[in-house]
Amino acid sequence: MFSKKNQLTNITRLSLITFLILSSIISFNSCEKHTHDITTTFEPATSRTALDHAYACEEILGPLPKFSCSDAIEVPSTQNGVPVTFPSGEEGSGSTNPNDCDHPWAFGMACQTGNKVGRYQGLNIDGTENPDVVFITFCRDGGLGVIGYKYSTGETCFFSIQDNANPNNPPKPGDSEYNDAWMNPSIVAADKCVNCHMASPFIHSPAVDQLKNPQDTSELLVPFTGNAPYIVIGAEFQQPYTTNIQNSCTSCHRPQCTQHFENYPLDELVMPPPFENATEFDHSTISNADRQAIRNWCNTLNL
Repeated sequence: MFSKKNQLTNITRLSLITFLILSSIISFNSCEKHTHDITTTFEPATSRTALDHAYACEEILGPLPKFSCSDAIEVPSTQNGVPVTFPSGEEGSGSTNPNDCDHPWAFGMACQTGNKVGRYQGLNIDGTENPDVVFITFCRDGGLGVIGYKYSTGETCFFSIQDNANPNNPPKPGDSEYNDAWMNPSIVAADKCVNCHMASPFIHSPAVDQLKNPQDTSELLVPFTGNAPYIVIGAEFQQPYTTNIQNSCTSCHRPQCTQHFENYPLDELVMPPPFENATEFDHSTISNADRQAIRNWCNTLNL
């Protein structure tokens, strides 16, 4: 969730328990369980500015790049391989019917046009690239959201520009207008980022995973983090929920509990992405008791 524009309102469906396929370390031969190294302590702070948050993140992730939606790649929307367009509505341009496109989104309208995703390599203080850090941008309806992630420690930062800011030329930390263009961390955190970004900082869906990394087309644009550590920077933010349940589900997946993923059977996907023939693979008869144990745990969270 990158901004309030991206959240659903008036969700009426029952909670759908999803298990996102979010691992570059998952192989066809084995699924290794790692410790989810986070704290669940949550003491919200509300007085920090956007610049305060940016500087705190830079201490861990390094200098923030110059983000811009003009650098991002538009996510294709096709039906039977043919590009499609949709009329504009209150939530943007799209369709609520997953059958109207080949690669549905996880939440919001199932089929959407005009969304863009970008990727930036982390930077060292001297300007050289830092392969231990990655930033992913998401651009939708004039908004810009950013997630920064450090692979070695799992430390993660969420950012979002103000609704009236320029997504193609937002200021960098240190610029005089930074606090005017970027949301305070308390506002970003109010979107309850980890309710959707629970299993990993990055959400994978058939739509997003059409995109390849231009610097290495053998990998997807949005990286996998798998069962690596995952910690959110900033006292304003709730830490990701985690469970000690160990069964056939959690041996490969971190549980993802939310009612937002209502467009596509994301818990029925064959591993790993990019989800070819996803709907032809049925988990429904596999580990039913283990799946129910995850559902029961999710219900205790009252999300």
